[in-house]
Amino acid sequence: MLIDAANKDRSDRDLMNWWANGGEQTLDSYGASDPGEIPADHLAWMKALPLTFSDRKRLYVHAGVRPGVSVADQSEKDLLWIREPFLSCDDDYGALVVHGHTPTRSGLPDLRSNRLNIDTGACFGRPLTAALFTPAQRMPSLYCNNGGQFWRPRPC
Repeated sequence: MLIDAANKDRSDRDLMNWWANGGEQTLDSYGASDPGEIPADHLAWMKALPLTFSDRKRLYVHAGVRPGVSVADQSEKDLLWIREPFLSCDDDYGALVVHGHTPTRSGLPDLRSNRLNIDTGACFGRPLTAALFTPAQRMPSLYCNNGGQFWRPRPC
């Protein structure tokens, strides 16, 4: 959304969509008044980021994956926006899918046998949460948040 909002040919919809999803806070962090003022090298770095990352035990994506579709064949739209049928699917994807995009109602990470939703609602003023993984195991070994709390995951 930021890439579209920073584009000189942006539409009003591009700008308003980004603004409604954290744009104001992003501008504040840059000390800017318009997304077009964000440094070009920062925007280039964002454009170059992959939509997925895998460490063989885990697949990291923004929103999730479409069940029944190989990782190589996932659409950009699904990787960035999917909710259902991904959230209710219990398929084993071969790796733990680590995602966000859908804030949990509890404000805690949602660990399932096939996925981990780490979105604990920071966009709504709740703590930002991270998961710690080790090379030896597929599941997270620890959570922490920006409130200074640390805790171990409950088995799924």
